[in-house]
Amino acid sequence: MSAETYTYKGISAGKYVEGTVEALSQEEASFKLKEQKIIITNLVRTKKKAAEKKKSSGGGISLFKKKIKPEDVVIFSKQFATMVKAGLPILNVLTMLRDQLEHPELKIIVEDIRKNLEGGLTLSKCFEK
Repeated sequence: MSAETYTYKGISAGKYVEGTVEALSQEEASFKLKEQKIIITNLVRTKKKAAEKKKSSGGGISLFKKKIKPEDVVIFSKQFATMVKAGLPILNVLTMLRDQLEHPELKIIVEDIRKNLEGGLTLSKCFEK
């Protein structure tokens, strides 16, 4: 049995973390992360080719960015408002919505908003950018 790559998302020292871990099984991956004092929120096995491709594909610049439609912004806004009104933490809402989005440009924007918010900017300043 060979080691497999697992992608995780979790919380460590009050901050959201994500990354990969090598383990023989999901149980071992979970144990390794718990040893590092990471509270696991998501742990999935990834294909090695996909994980390697992710590492090597950084830095590419697209000349033609796909335009974000107003309908996509309206849907995002409604989902965001509904989840916040339901009492979910804003960082969690942004993470969940980012993971659900299909539009690559909107995904990048939402991730940027989430990182800026986590970095200490106010929500209004994050959306202003």
